[in-house]
Amino acid sequence: MIRKYIQRFIPITLLPLLLLCTSCKQEIDLSAEYKDISFSYAILDRNDSCHYFKIYKGFLTDDNALVQAGDWNNIYYPVDSVEVRLEEYNGARVLLRSQVLDTTTMVPKEGGWFANPKQLLYYSNWVLDPSYTYRLVIHHQNTGEEVYAETPIVSRFSVRRPISSWNMNSDMPYFIQFYQAENAAAYDLYLTFAYIEVDKNTGAIEHKSFTKRLNSELIRTPSSTGEVTFSSFTPKDFYKYVSQYIEYNPNVTRYTDDIDGQPYHCMRLTVWAASSEFVYYKEVSTPSSSIVDNLLEYTNFVSENDNAYGLLASRSSAHINLMLDNTIGHNEDSLVYGYQTSHLNFDYYRNSPLFPVE
Repeated sequence: MIRKYIQRFIPITLLPLLLLCTSCKQEIDLSAEYKDISFSYAILDRNDSCHYFKIYKGFLTDDNALVQAGDWNNIYYPVDSVEVRLEEYNGARVLLRSQVLDTTTMVPKEGGWFANPKQLLYYSNWVLDPSYTYRLVIHHQNTGEEVYAETPIVSRFSVRRPISSWNMNSDMPYFIQFYQAENAAAYDLYLTFAYIEVDKNTGAIEHKSFTKRLNSELIRTPSSTGEVTFSSFTPKDFYKYVSQYIEYNPNVTRYTDDIDGQPYHCMRLTVWAASSEFVYYKEVSTPSSSIVDNLLEYTNFVSENDNAYGLLASRSSAHINLMLDNTIGHNEDSLVYGYQTSHLNFDYYRNSPLFPVE
């Protein structure tokens, strides 16, 4: 019942670079000639069957820059002016294969400053291998100049603990354990709770969920055993999350949803692993708590004239579906009658229209 999605983004912090087309200088020369600057962003995931690459170009304008950013021709290269390649290298830096990427406009873009609802994406259907390194190359046909970035691929991994059930009434810290992913530099943990709302007047059913990040900081726990342990989660906090994310509504009755058709499995623990390139980008782009307001820039794109910015990185994820204990006096009772959630009109899953009838 939970839709899986991948976020593709151009960070707002880089918007001034796109609009002004400047490099890392203290002063901006408004009389300077236009400089062609490329921007590219992609996060590769070996679990994906299709990999998308966003490529923009900078532009210079005397008009309202936000309005001009909505013009397709201002932010995208003509497809015949650049050749975009994906290359695969082994550990000895030998090129194993190369692919000239095709384009698509079939993936809609959400609203915002940049042209929408269509967007221009380059894509590849390669199966990625964590044993190899991948390079994205942007070749400018008119000048012959090339800019590129590289990333290793984060491998698949698995969650070791918990297994399938979780006593959400425990007020003791719980150990979450998962196996390390090859080429991963840091991890994030997310708990998703799926539920439905049934309209008391019409009987209409609406599937809903919320997701809570469990760790406050990126997890960087290298282990000689090949496992990572997170011990800062108290299961009983689950009810606090429910009360924070779900609003009181007297017109609906709520029940837990089932994930992947498994009764009472209404929670999903997801561990995301990211490559060092993504971690560096996040660290540099995160606003500083300092009173000095200098905006740092991170890019792993290589160019001769400092005219390329962006990020090519990798990530992967592992998850496990968890069951809400429905035995007497346990988790489901606390959800229905507990002091933090009783006002939210939860009823027992066995009374819901989703409960399987034999």
